[in-house]
Amino acid sequence: MSFIFFLLYLFCTFIRPQEWVPGLIEQPLVDYLSIATIIFLSFEMMGSKTSRLARVPQNMLILGLFASILMSHIVHTYFEGLSFAFNQFIVNFILFFIVLNVNNSEWKLKAAVWFIAILSFSLVFQGIHQMEYGIGWAGQPLYYGENAETRITWVGVFNDPNDLALVFALGTGIVLSFIFGRTGIISKIAGSIMLGYFSYGVFLTNSRSGMVALMATIFFYFIRRTKKYILGSVLGSLGAAAIFLLGPSRKAIINVEEAAAYNRVELWYEGILMMKSNPVFGVGYGMFTDQLPQTAHNSFILAGAELGFVGLFFFIGLIYASFKGLSIVQKADPKLQTYATGLQAALIGYCTAAFFLSRTYVILPYMLFALSGSLLHIAQKRNPQVTFKFTAKDAGFTALWSLGTLVFAYVLIKITF
Repeated sequence: MSFIFFLLYLFCTFIRPQEWVPGLIEQPLVDYLSIATIIFLSFEMMGSKTSRLARVPQNMLILGLFASILMSHIVHTYFEGLSFAFNQFIVNFILFFIVLNVNNSEWKLKAAVWFIAILSFSLVFQGIHQMEYGIGWAGQPLYYGENAETRITWVGVFNDPNDLALVFALGTGIVLSFIFGRTGIISKIAGSIMLGYFSYGVFLTNSRSGMVALMATIFFYFIRRTKKYILGSVLGSLGAAAIFLLGPSRKAIINVEEAAAYNRVELWYEGILMMKSNPVFGVGYGMFTDQLPQTAHNSFILAGAELGFVGLFFFIGLIYASFKGLSIVQKADPKLQTYATGLQAALIGYCTAAFFLSRTYVILPYMLFALSGSLLHIAQKRNPQVTFKFTAKDAGFTALWSLGTLVFAYVLIKITF
């Protein structure tokens, strides 16, 4: 029963009828469904001797991130901000908990991944409708960019064209696993159709970061799938190049001479200065735009500036643990390998876009972290020898990745200026 409520929860998270369907507008459907899912999940676990909460490294890391978010205001004795931070991030925390623990078997995980792909796929048709008629399913108008170009969007947490593009880019990683993984002919045909529409969806969003994420997802997938760097790089490059050539008019993705890009790098620099002034716990969750007119346009710098090195460590730790856990699944469980590779490609796509967008706290990465944890949990249930404990060595690698990300951004800043 919990899985049924979980699917309804996903439906309301993506399609968001509570924001546009008459009679449901402003109804807290996501809250109701999340509570119902947790209640039924609790009953199912109490009535089963084998079911238990997933024990994966992501649990500790997301708790650490949540704590660092709260500490970012506690150390400044800003208790109004503390309340705001808790109310904002608890949504991601609940989503993570539900996705991780409901998908505790292979068939549930595969059904959930398919359902997410179908929901994302439906939003492409919403965008096509919006482009054709000027308004979307929810009555929302087209978004006009800085150069008056038209860009499709959705509502709620996906009301920004860049977030919608990210949905399509991450969906691409999933459907690539349907096409080239160990799946049946129907899955391959369906995946091929979805891949074409997801690419077109990114085109309609006119999102440069979405285009980069899409290309990175495709490029990485072929390298990981073939396990041959030369062949994988060639195939990945061909796929990425095709997407780029058919991409949006805003293809000057990393043109530092462009005013917008230059302004973005300036914000990176200001973010690093913020982190330097408050290196441990940052200036406080949500406080970046209190000091500057725009956000950081870099998820990692935003985490470092607002949450300090502690928060950045846990955020990158979630990425590291998810990526490593998926690699373990790929080697240990052939039946789950297809989905592990697809999710890993989607994770790479997110990380690529995250370097150019402030998407530290949106729901999509936490869904990926949870699905990655679910795959590891299922593999561990089937084979007790499959283990992944976040050791001191892993913590060291995470700290190095955290520092390396900041150094890389700083080098880019110096090159630009």
